[in-house]
Amino acid sequence: MPFCPVCGYEYEEGIKVCADCDAELVDQLSEDHFDGDLVAVFETYSAAEAGMVKELLHNEGIPSAISNELGSTLLGSTISGAGAVRVFVSEQNAEAARELIETYLEDNPLDERADFVLCGRCGAKIDEGEESCPYCGESVEE
Repeated sequence: MPFCPVCGYEYEEGIKVCADCDAELVDQLSEDHFDGDLVAVFETYSAAEAGMVKELLHNEGIPSAISNELGSTLLGSTISGAGAVRVFVSEQNAEAARELIETYLEDNPLDERADFVLCGRCGAKIDEGEESCPYCGESVEE
């Protein structure tokens, strides 16, 4: 998968330029993009939510990378059995990143919404009253 050498965002094959940075994509991020080992600091089943967290970290000067984005859909859930989307940062930035993410999640008004349930199979947020998950087809238990 190609990556942006500026922001670290991973793209699908065939894309040549970063939509955010206008930088030409590379096949692999250089070691100097991240200082030290990479650690996962956030996991979700939503590529959009992972992207928001990545942007939050980028705005605070913390380089990050997203893995398994192709396992998710634009609607915010995974394809059946595809797995979670993870945000990684350098080990030295992990504590600061986790604090920023925790503050973001505490202040996120979407988390206060109580009229949804989580799919037991893929973790997607499903409107109450739905009989099955529109993303993976799993039956929603009351």
